[in-house]
Amino acid sequence: MPIVTWCDDYSVNVEEIDLQHQQMLELVNNLHTSVEACIDKQDLKEKLIGLVEFTRMHFSTEERLMKKYDYPQVAHHHREHRILLQHMDNLVAAVSSGKYPTFYSDYDVSTDWALVHIAECDKSLGAFLNSKGVY
Repeated sequence: MPIVTWCDDYSVNVEEIDLQHQQMLELVNNLHTSVEACIDKQDLKEKLIGLVEFTRMHFSTEERLMKKYDYPQVAHHHREHRILLQHMDNLVAAVSSGKYPTFYSDYDVSTDWALVHIAECDKSLGAFLNSKGVY
């Protein structure tokens, strides 16, 4: 069962970003299912690394758009990205060292952060980009 399901409330009204957010939530749900199923640690690590790599690519997309359109809150937004990536890198390191974290003690932090980040930071970015004609 998915831990989070995409809904229109998460839309930032920029197609490229929304599609990436939807894919990211699918990866999070897949990771959650894998943790619940107690899959092999190496397989878990690979899924987690896949999520981290996708997240880095997604943040790169957002940061490219922020730079291109001179987004005034770029420093704050970029700092938020770095915080989540550090958390995710710590999870990869934990799994690499043999820890098998439970979803609710570790992974939900990433999910909660992502949803709060979308609601508080990405929605503002979306409105700004919409004002520049980007949809």
